[in-house]
Amino acid sequence: MSLISDKFILKGKDLLGLQEWCEKKGHHKFRAQQLFEWMYSHGECNPHAMSNLSKDLINDLISDCILKTIEIEKVSSSKNDSTNKFLFKTMDNHFIETVSMIEDARHTVCISSQIGCNLDCDFCATASMGIIRNLCTGEIVDQLGFIREKIEKPITNIVFMGMGEPFLNYERVLKAADIFHDPKGYGLGSHRITISTAGILPKINRFYQEGRKYKLAISLNASNDEMRSKIMPINKKWLISDLVAIGRKHAHRKRKVIFEYVLLAGVNDSIEN
Repeated sequence: MSLISDKFILKGKDLLGLQEWCEKKGHHKFRAQQLFEWMYSHGECNPHAMSNLSKDLINDLISDCILKTIEIEKVSSSKNDSTNKFLFKTMDNHFIETVSMIEDARHTVCISSQIGCNLDCDFCATASMGIIRNLCTGEIVDQLGFIREKIEKPITNIVFMGMGEPFLNYERVLKAADIFHDPKGYGLGSHRITISTAGILPKINRFYQEGRKYKLAISLNASNDEMRSKIMPINKKWLISDLVAIGRKHAHRKRKVIFEYVLLAGVNDSIEN
């Protein structure tokens, strides 16, 4: 993805991707680890500030690479500053939202994975946009980087529950999660990273087959297929029984499956529900 620039998007590359780029440019392979730590552990976007890199590598970063993929457009804060909503602008002039929520010792960041969404859930404002495109890994990672820079309280938890369906951008979302989890990246434990899905069954199955250790949350929002199909059209493809079955198959003491349920007055909140 060019994001309207001829430069190479380095932000979002994992260690292997950085090694490949370094070797292609004629730099020693060990430089990739240095770059990884600068971009993710230190959150540095200015090559001149990467003090242990060679001059030639710094020049290549400046001339050839994109190290920052989004910019802050607006920040909206609650009265007590416990919740901050960040509106980011992408390089191709689209907008995404990221939310920082602080409660006592917990600082949770809700991250977007797509610009828009095509699942058309009735209760979701993003659905009205339709789908514009998937975010690249760098755009996902940069959301957390900006929050970490702007909000003093350390980040304790991440939820992929913002704009978009994470499992329709599976590879990039999981690559970002791996960067967040890496001890030399953001260093967050796997149990502190949650991926929320409306129920993309093949990707849920892949998630488990790959042995991913991140938390999985399935957005249920109804107690029967008739109601769920009305408010979440994806249910016409994969029924509640399918989602419960795959959860039951893979859940155990160290790998719990979370079912999310948004209460909608007069829709799914009866005693029978």
